[in-house]
Amino acid sequence: MSWSGTVTCSHCYKTGHNKRKCPQLTEEIKGRYAGATSMAAKERAAGNENDAEWYTNRAERYRQQYLKRTKIDLATGEKVSNKASKAARMKNVTCGYCHQTGHTRRTCKAVKMDKQVFVEETRRARIAALETARETGIGLGSMIPIRSSGYDAEGQYRSDLLTLRYIKSIAWDTCTSSAPFLAAYHVEARKIAAPNQARWTSCDQISKLVQANDAALRYADAEGQPMPASSLVPTLDSPKGWLTPTEQSLTKAIKREFPTTGTKYNKQRPYDYAYPSGTTEDVIRDLGLQEHYQIS
Repeated sequence: MSWSGTVTCSHCYKTGHNKRKCPQLTEEIKGRYAGATSMAAKERAAGNENDAEWYTNRAERYRQQYLKRTKIDLATGEKVSNKASKAARMKNVTCGYCHQTGHTRRTCKAVKMDKQVFVEETRRARIAALETARETGIGLGSMIPIRSSGYDAEGQYRSDLLTLRYIKSIAWDTCTSSAPFLAAYHVEARKIAAPNQARWTSCDQISKLVQANDAALRYADAEGQPMPASSLVPTLDSPKGWLTPTEQSLTKAIKREFPTTGTKYNKQRPYDYAYPSGTTEDVIRDLGLQEHYQIS
């Protein structure tokens, strides 16, 4: 649009309309369709099926363009309704998730079912993860000695320092079917009262903390060092609704599992749902969705 407020077409450079309404471009598209259709017929008559197919596909693109601009189907010469025009265009639309034609990701049935399977997989994973974590005896308030690096009481930096860690919280929301374990935030016991605990806090899988604790005990025994005993407080009561997740409660996890941004490879259907096996296949069968998946 110029300073005077008059619209100028970027195709024909005439005023009074834009490129979307340009009558010259509309006629050019019509002419390209006729030319491509004519060439397809000639190549097919000459027995050149590959070339004929190429011109046919080219003509179809021009037909779709003309249909979108004028609501007239060049193949029939008839005007079509908006609904019919959209339906015709949708036949050539490819879903970015399942790669099937005729729909978009927003209406894709596959992504809706995959999310349903993900929720059920997460429910089962959480039940198992909580049971496993409870067996370790580690919970909120536990004190666990582990081997790490840092400064000792004399101000010397050591890579084999034995420190006591305090379990301050559990990362409940991170436990999903993609990460089927419970992790805990732990802070150095000497820094519990520190105003800024972030620099002293770490997050590890509870099973990893058990391994670190065992390694510290073995090291202390081998080196003849005194080691404070572990203080286990197995308080692992999951938040309300955690063991019965829903699509709404897993909003963040679902966005990570089924991203809508990034490259086309990030946004396409995960392999485990396109070709399910193992636990995923069991969940699909239990939900009665096997007819919608590639399951033998």
